[in-house]
Amino acid sequence: MKIDKKSLVKPILVLTILCVVASALLGLTDAVTRDKIDQIERENKAKAMELVFVDADSFGDEQEQDKFTFSEAKQGDTLLGYVITTTVQGYGGDIDVMTGVNADGSIRRVTILKADDETPGLGQNTKKPAFLDQFEGKQGELTVVKGSAGGGSEILAVTSATISSTAVTKAVNASRAFFEDTLKGGI
Repeated sequence: MKIDKKSLVKPILVLTILCVVASALLGLTDAVTRDKIDQIERENKAKAMELVFVDADSFGDEQEQDKFTFSEAKQGDTLLGYVITTTVQGYGGDIDVMTGVNADGSIRRVTILKADDETPGLGQNTKKPAFLDQFEGKQGELTVVKGSAGGGSEILAVTSATISSTAVTKAVNASRAFFEDTLKGGI
C-alpha cells in the first residue's frame, strides 16, 4: 500500500491549526481568570486565618521560610501567636494545612486549606471539626491512633483514612516544631 503525500498534508495542517487555536484559547482563558483566581485564594486564606485565630484583630505580613508560610497573629500590640501553613503528602496528593500556634507553643486551631485529592467520604473527612477539634490546646509531639484516643498527645484517626489523618498530624507537628525552633519569642 502506497501512501499519497498529498493526502497527509491536509489532516496534518487541520490538526496543527486546531492545536494552535486551542492553545491560544487556553492561554487567553488563563490570562483573563488568573487575577480573579488569585484574589479568591487570598480571600479564602484570610478567612481561614481569622478562623484559626478568632480573637486576633490583625495579622502580620506573610513570610516564607523553608517549607512554611507564616504570619503573626496579634490583638492590638499583643502577639497571640502565629498562623503557619505547610503542605504535606496525603493519600491522594498534597494537603495544605494551616495551624494556629499560640505564643506558649500550644495549638490554637487547625484548618485544611486544600485536600482536594483525598478520597471523598474518607480522607476528605479530615476537614471536618470532629477531627480538627482534637488538636486544640495540644502541646508536644502528637501521634495518630486508631480505635480511641487516650488523650494527651494522641489524635484519633478518621476511620479508613489513617494516611490522611497521619499527614495532617505530621503537618501540625512540623508547624509546631517550626514555631519552637524559629518563631518562639518573636522573629
